[in-house]
Amino acid sequence: MPNANAEAQRRWRQRQKEKKQEELVQAVAPAGVFRKPFFEVFTPDDQVGSQYCQALELTGIAAPLFEDDRGPEAFTLDDLQDHNPFGEDSSTSLGRAEVMIGCLIKAAQGLADEVNAYKRTEIKARLAEVEASDLSDPAKKKAALKEAARLNKMLDQLDKQVRWTFPAWKVTG
Repeated sequence: MPNANAEAQRRWRQRQKEKKQEELVQAVAPAGVFRKPFFEVFTPDDQVGSQYCQALELTGIAAPLFEDDRGPEAFTLDDLQDHNPFGEDSSTSLGRAEVMIGCLIKAAQGLADEVNAYKRTEIKARLAEVEASDLSDPAKKKAALKEAARLNKMLDQLDKQVRWTFPAWKVTG
């Protein structure tokens, strides 16, 4: 007689495998739902006064407008003859917008990392200056300790992660 526990475990694993395969099939973007091209809904006239364009222009970046239904591969600066890193569902203006969202988030994260590293370096340099200063005078020692506490508080703030919320822009079937 086979071990009932082993057989039950085998059936459970098979069900989990089937469930995972179903989820993969459903993870594909729903075809036929988004019929009207994105650029027709978010017209260039709408884009010019939008928060999207204003935010980029404040940083000195000319906002790319959605004027037709071309996907991100038509706008990339890299030669993509051999592969498409954007995925099959990104060949439209909607796909381009979704790729842009991801890229802008990555760019913001990369810039935040660089600013964080710079500020840490500078704060640690100021802490080293405070430690190397003459602390024989009680007034100077008190001021130096206060400055060191302030700088350490700044370092503690840089240790934290921040979270920004966005409306969902990705959907699956």
